[in-house]
Amino acid sequence: MAKYNTLTKLQWLIWSVLTIMFFFYTLEADPVSYAFDYAIHSTLSYAFIIYANALWLIPRLYRKKKYLAYTVSVLILLVAVTYLRVTSQVYIWFHYIIEKPFHLEFRNYVYAFIINTLFFIFSVAFRFTLDFFQIKQQQEKLLKQHAEAQLSLLKAQVQPHFLFNTLNNIYFVAQRESPVTADLIEKLSSIMRYFLEQGPKHEIALTAELDFIRNYIELEKMRMRYPIKTDIELPEDLSLIRIPPMLLIPLVENVFKHGIDKREENNYISIRLQLSDRLDFSVSNRIRRDSGGHPNGAGIGLNNLSKRLSILYGDNFVLESDRSQDTYTSKLNIPL
Repeated sequence: MAKYNTLTKLQWLIWSVLTIMFFFYTLEADPVSYAFDYAIHSTLSYAFIIYANALWLIPRLYRKKKYLAYTVSVLILLVAVTYLRVTSQVYIWFHYIIEKPFHLEFRNYVYAFIINTLFFIFSVAFRFTLDFFQIKQQQEKLLKQHAEAQLSLLKAQVQPHFLFNTLNNIYFVAQRESPVTADLIEKLSSIMRYFLEQGPKHEIALTAELDFIRNYIELEKMRMRYPIKTDIELPEDLSLIRIPPMLLIPLVENVFKHGIDKREENNYISIRLQLSDRLDFSVSNRIRRDSGGHPNGAGIGLNNLSKRLSILYGDNFVLESDRSQDTYTSKLNIPL
């Protein structure tokens, strides 16, 4: 924000200096009233060209590859500003300052059009400058978030080896007394190892994320009064696919936290994964009867996921939900 304030102040300074330069340049041969009129007309005209192109035409047309529309719009902009500037300036000069008739010639428009074109070129450089400041600000934001995430991770990794050793000891004891309990301890250990080893990475194997989801579901099943039907449909070959960690689990976690009534008998969760040049992931569950307005709640996990997706992919992702009769479906679509 401070850099944008600095950039704004710099723009005000530049325009002020240009206005003063136009004023004193004209004052050498013309009266003060005309010098003032010329300086104001020139500054406003050039500013309009620069900001119209940099803030509107380039983002809305050129960046969206509408090149013909952009070219036509630029020509209309330059012609319109040239005509309005020359005619209004001459009108004020000869009707209110020296009060005598004047015939405009074509060369007056040509000269003004050339100068306006030069300022149009400056507007392209100005757009690049804005992009540079924006990218720098995003980079600093990402670095700060990364540092905070690393700090949080370090705080969470309190004696992990001691914890795993303890779980292993409990696992071996449970194997003799209760194999089911031992299996759950093994799944819990896998989940914790995922958080500690896979979580800090920028990308992990998709299969690791899916194994984490399976272990999480198995642990959640133990909390259910009645068995929950689970249907997972995956493509055959996932070995080469890599994604940022913990992108898929929030959709599954949200089902067990907000979308399932553990006292009902007919609960189910259906997971679908499709791959092309994008990853399409969906999770469906039966809507609980006391769900109210939002069947699966509005948990912190999904809000954090949306913010994280914005940082990773900008606008190039889809995170949405859909309700159809007694089924609630969450969908995530990201590029690969």
